[in-house]
Amino acid sequence: MNKLKFLSAVKGVSRVLLGAMLLFAGYLKVQDNTALFESVAYITWIPLFLKSIIIDSLPWIEMVVGGLLVFNLFEKIVKPAAFLIYFSFFIFAIYGLGAGIEGDCGCFGDPDDATIIGALLGSEFGWKMVIRNGIFLLMAGLLIMPNRVLNKDSGE
Repeated sequence: MNKLKFLSAVKGVSRVLLGAMLLFAGYLKVQDNTALFESVAYITWIPLFLKSIIIDSLPWIEMVVGGLLVFNLFEKIVKPAAFLIYFSFFIFAIYGLGAGIEGDCGCFGDPDDATIIGALLGSEFGWKMVIRNGIFLLMAGLLIMPNRVLNKDSGE
């Protein structure tokens, strides 16, 4: 398998995984956004009206972007949008760690109703979340990088 085919496969798997996670996380937040509400409340420098917009729209944005990402539709818009979502999650994880926010971010629904994905990936603020979101950000960055850039060093 040449390098370009391997990278295309990695990008495809990353796209589906990231999209499925957005779909799942968004769905859980639509069902119960209590943990999301509590974690957004910790961000003191965001105005109240913007917090309300984030809490009300984030789950729907996650589901729309996630679904379009899984099915690879509107990729020129959706892949950068997914990158921005995962970038903001990464920054929020760093902010939460630095600010000493304790508890659950609401990433995968209410922690009391823990799902298998939520239990595996965790939603607690800390280094685990920063590393997890960093990996997701790298995967999302891979999606927006053209194959010719990734294949530049292969000499093919």
